[in-house]
Amino acid sequence: MESGKLCIDIGGTKTIFALIDKKGIVKSKRIDTAITKQAFLEDMKRNIEEYLPLSNGIINISIAGRVNHKGKVIFCPNLPIKGVNFLDFLRKFSNNVNIENDGNCFGLYQLYKGYLRGANSGLIVVWGTGIGNSIIYKNRIYEGGGFATESGHIIVDYKTGKSAEDMIGGKSIIKRYKMNGLEMHNLAEKGNKKAIASFNSIGKMFGYYLSSMCFVIDPETIVIGGSFVNSWKFMERSVYEILRSNPLRKNIKVKIVKGKFYVIRGCYFIDEHKSFNNKL
Repeated sequence: MESGKLCIDIGGTKTIFALIDKKGIVKSKRIDTAITKQAFLEDMKRNIEEYLPLSNGIINISIAGRVNHKGKVIFCPNLPIKGVNFLDFLRKFSNNVNIENDGNCFGLYQLYKGYLRGANSGLIVVWGTGIGNSIIYKNRIYEGGGFATESGHIIVDYKTGKSAEDMIGGKSIIKRYKMNGLEMHNLAEKGNKKAIASFNSIGKMFGYYLSSMCFVIDPETIVIGGSFVNSWKFMERSVYEILRSNPLRKNIKVKIVKGKFYVIRGCYFIDEHKSFNNKL
């Protein structure tokens, strides 16, 4: 019996398989993202074969990376499948396959169901293992030539060549502070001054990142999601301190979205948005 689309959210640390219809998530499963190519593809095969018979045959995929127009993975700093033609692999299971960057999937949810409905311009940031983002302009996802909106990899330290993600992405936090974001959060909750000071420093760096993006696109609204928003209260003041020093839009709206399933829910709209764009 047809019960919606098979949506898959492939992140750097976890992968979610979900059956989604117009009302929401019908069934879902979360697994750790494999660290080798063979294990990754085996996990894909096994779980697609479990979920696809329950679906209407559409496979929509969010990936923490980029694929080219032929379906080859050309950029995936936290996944083991660079160089793999992922579209060819997926078409062994269905002819109706759509792949989109994870930041854009989060953006699609905000565009269709969230804070950016009817917005002329918006910046979406997904801050977790890495920093992904999406740009909304005139009710569309801006894609450029297919590699746009990877602003987490903008160089912020010209002496070392480090990017924003190198400085405050989840993996870099572990290297820099010898603990992950959750561990730091738990210490801050207990009043640990060192953890609180660390979040203040991280917040300022994130504020500079957002401020730089505002100079480029001047968004009406910034929507921030991902695991780091759970610690927003420890960074909010330092982020706004930097962001509000931006001489551009003073009344910019910043919306914090907490929750684990907005990217996978955005997956649901990938095929519909592509169909909409093809008709323009």
